[in-house]
Amino acid sequence: MNKFLRELTILLLLVWGSCLQSFGKKPTSRIEYQLNANWAFYRGDLKGGEGIGLDDSKWIPAVLPHVMQLEKKHNGGDVIYDGIGWYRRYFKLSNQYRGKKVFVQFEGVMNSCEVFVNGKSVGKHHGGYVGFTLDITDQLHFDQTNNVIAVRVSAEYDPLTPPGKPQDRLDFYYYSGIYRDAKLVVSDPLRITDELEPDATQNSGVFVHYPKVDKSNATVAVKTELKNDDKVARKGHLLTLLKDTKGKVVGQQRVSFELKPQERRRIDQQIEVKNPQLWHPYHPICYNLENRVYLADGVEVDRRSEQIGIRQIRYTKDGGFFINGEHLYMVGANRHQGYPYVGDAASNSVQEREVIDMKRGGYNAVRAAHYPHDPAFLEACDRHGLLVVECVPGWQYFNKAAEFTDRLESITRSMIRRDRNRPSVILWETALNETSYPLSVVKRIAEAAHAEYPGDQFYTAGDYFSHEETESYYDVFYKQVSKYPKDGNVMSNYLEDQIAVKPLLTREWGDGVGEKPRVSLTENEYEQMRQGRSRLHQMNGNGYFDWCMLDANPRMGGHFMWSYNDYTRGAEEETMYSGVVDVNRYPKFAYYMMQSMRPYQLNQKGVFTGPMVFIASYNSPEKLKTSSTEITIYSNCEVIELYRNGKFIARQTREERAKVYPYIVGKGGSPSFVFDAGEYEAGELKALAYVKGKVVAQNTVHTAGAAHHIEVLIPEYGIQPAADGSDMIPVYFKVCDKEGNLLHDAQTEIRIQVTGEGHLIGDGSARIAANPQVVEGGIGFAFVRTSKKSGTIHISASAAGLESGSKDVRSIRPTSSEILDGDHAVFCGKEEDHAVIKHTKWDKELLARPKVKFKSITATSAHPDFPVAHVNDSDDYSWWIADQDKFPQVVNFELDEATQVVGARIRLQKDSSKYRYKVEGSLDGITWEDLYEKECTGWDFKPVKLDKVMRFIRISILEVSEGRAGLAEVSLFQ
Repeated sequence: MNKFLRELTILLLLVWGSCLQSFGKKPTSRIEYQLNANWAFYRGDLKGGEGIGLDDSKWIPAVLPHVMQLEKKHNGGDVIYDGIGWYRRYFKLSNQYRGKKVFVQFEGVMNSCEVFVNGKSVGKHHGGYVGFTLDITDQLHFDQTNNVIAVRVSAEYDPLTPPGKPQDRLDFYYYSGIYRDAKLVVSDPLRITDELEPDATQNSGVFVHYPKVDKSNATVAVKTELKNDDKVARKGHLLTLLKDTKGKVVGQQRVSFELKPQERRRIDQQIEVKNPQLWHPYHPICYNLENRVYLADGVEVDRRSEQIGIRQIRYTKDGGFFINGEHLYMVGANRHQGYPYVGDAASNSVQEREVIDMKRGGYNAVRAAHYPHDPAFLEACDRHGLLVVECVPGWQYFNKAAEFTDRLESITRSMIRRDRNRPSVILWETALNETSYPLSVVKRIAEAAHAEYPGDQFYTAGDYFSHEETESYYDVFYKQVSKYPKDGNVMSNYLEDQIAVKPLLTREWGDGVGEKPRVSLTENEYEQMRQGRSRLHQMNGNGYFDWCMLDANPRMGGHFMWSYNDYTRGAEEETMYSGVVDVNRYPKFAYYMMQSMRPYQLNQKGVFTGPMVFIASYNSPEKLKTSSTEITIYSNCEVIELYRNGKFIARQTREERAKVYPYIVGKGGSPSFVFDAGEYEAGELKALAYVKGKVVAQNTVHTAGAAHHIEVLIPEYGIQPAADGSDMIPVYFKVCDKEGNLLHDAQTEIRIQVTGEGHLIGDGSARIAANPQVVEGGIGFAFVRTSKKSGTIHISASAAGLESGSKDVRSIRPTSSEILDGDHAVFCGKEEDHAVIKHTKWDKELLARPKVKFKSITATSAHPDFPVAHVNDSDDYSWWIADQDKFPQVVNFELDEATQVVGARIRLQKDSSKYRYKVEGSLDGITWEDLYEKECTGWDFKPVKLDKVMRFIRISILEVSEGRAGLAEVSLFQ
């Protein structure tokens, strides 16, 4: 009874406290204000940009997430903005906040920044992938006096901050800006500390783990650090509550404390939960954990809430991955976070939509390549059940400077503190991706990571092959092969070469080799189908040798396809079309191929239903095989029937098709179904999918007629846009015939109009070509940003000669609180003010020059399947590979005559391998001149200036980190 009265008293005090707050009295507990709206932005550097009296009236009005310059959809080749920018945000605080602690939190600022409050610096930060928290209390004005936060952001090249690689040699983009959310947090001086404060340690904030988990009982261990920033000692108690999905308290614990001024203390608590609802990718049940700090008089002074999931994981060397004692095979993909026009600056709802799309697409896991992704993305992974491999920021680069390693360790620790409570994060890739670096650094980062998260629920990952010396520093390994294939063919796979060192996953597969690794939306249906067929063949055990045979390897715990989405990158002008969805996330055929890997028995309410069938054809009039003799269907069902124009064509069973793809089916995936319908016939193709003799799914495609209208499409996710001035809505525009069939080859120019409570991002910028825009594969795309007033947003699109299309969407009031704007001039700048258009790079000019013709090409040795002629066949994905393991291996080129060679482009065979090679030139083939020597990965194929007259050139490959010497393509330019 006493316990009941005590809790009732606390509840009444809470209600009384909230009533006082509503009448303008001093608030007692933590308040979080959204800080995304009402910013001003200046593109470029500016002396005194932090000044209080600065005239910023000509600055550009901005909202977060924000990229410092909008870019074209296809922006590869190091052409994006990578300079300086300034941000300013005004706000006011009343006297009720005097005596409180006030913090500003940034989730991501690319790539480094300095923050000022009222003209004074409050902190600097390096690295754009993990956020930071700054105490700004001492610089603030109260009494409703203006305050201004100013942030100087640099997207300039920084070799000392991981990843550290120059953007013009990078296989993705860093982009720029305050590109994730920002908050203002007000708390009592007696508070729960923050994991990302400058002086944070592994004890900071809240750390949740689970010493015991089974179906009948679970122990939830909570470590909470408190700090007393007051000038006097404070007494009180920490009450930690665990609530289920209905808000019912299922466990709690109270611990008393007394803290001296400036004292920190970690409080350990354990909550026992009977019959827990365990978190699993296919039933991702989350609890709400509340940490409440009370004074001795019962007044609540701080509160933190977060969703957690009770689960237990383990990896075994031979069995793979287990969650809550049950085996689970990971079917995953690699994801980059960039989008058209806005780069990495996507709102929280866009992040959640992506998670839902991946779950619908058949995936139960994602590798967040090659850096920590947005907290909103990971929160959606928790909510919808997508397992995550979280990666430290790194890609084919290491800097020997001590500062680089110091920052790598700091970022690693911050990443773990930020995301250690997430049930979705089941593996931490603490290795720099595809990078060789000192073992001492490997050891240092491994020890730091395990110190941050002690116990048996924390696993790290790295590559094994060519990194064998790191065996003791990672818990899970990729690339567990014992040697280069004995026949010298990198596409050979031998089960005896697969070794059992640690638990096995494949981090990347599907790109760079095979029948059709890359395809754009603009390509025809046959090319679209070939990408899916290529990857089915690879999943069944016929891929690159260090992919470890994928589904054909009995020890394989799961794999991650490269890649989920198309993306742009600094190293190449052409967009990387390796995704199963476009840069704008519209699905290609291979999306549905991977969707068929999910067993039909699985259903997840609000996300997907189990049975599916998809015809990989448009039944186009081009008389392609995909509309006649090779009609491919993806389905996870037992029996498929195909009909054309109402006539039965054939019936195929999963059992018979499993003979073609036995290993895929053995791992729970599905084969493709391929039908020969004879001669082409326009009209309808219809597929019926059966389970236990009943039709459970069907799909129909029709030959498209003449373009008739535009359809405005906003896919359904159960997400309503928030009227916070920051939220974004992805919108597609389809060119259709009269019956609504997509014209997959349309290249129509469309014009978009948005009215009501939203606006089109990039509208009016001819530079980025968002409006008007030319559709690709019949599909247009745009982002619409909400206003700060809830209501209807009307979106329409038109094109010459076509009927217009439109759609309305309604925004709702946001649930978050916003700090009110301060006093300032109207920001009247325009989006294109001071826009930077990079000049054409020298390498692009070089690549447009005439190529030098070769009279002959010879090599020290050549594997029969990879002849030396492949180095000059205009194909980056056909290779010369040596037939010997020894070095050097030399390739000699003879020109028709002595020629002024302006430059060379040399692409090596394996993207992720490290090479050391030398290039020499000669006039007579006897006396040789060293032109240059280089050590790099296969991704470094930027053209090199030569400006030499020569008749002979030779490339000597002196060393390779893994495998044999190899070249993909060699071009000389006049």
